[in-house]
Amino acid sequence: MTNIVHIDPDCGIVVDDQGAHIDAFGQVMLLGIFSDLCQLRGGEMRPDLAVSLNGIASRLGKLLERYEP
Repeated sequence: MTNIVHIDPDCGIVVDDQGAHIDAFGQVMLLGIFSDLCQLRGGEMRPDLAVSLNGIASRLGKLLERYEP
């Protein structure tokens, strides 16, 4: 199954009503990246970078929620 996401450069990604789709390999990769990012965030000594990493981790976490059963 191939899903095509149409991107409009003026308004961003056009969302359809099909819901989120991801294969098992992609899900494992996203979870691994999220885990690595959380470890990096936890060890960051500079407060400004920790805040930036926290924002990225929060957005990635919201994305991962779409793929939870």
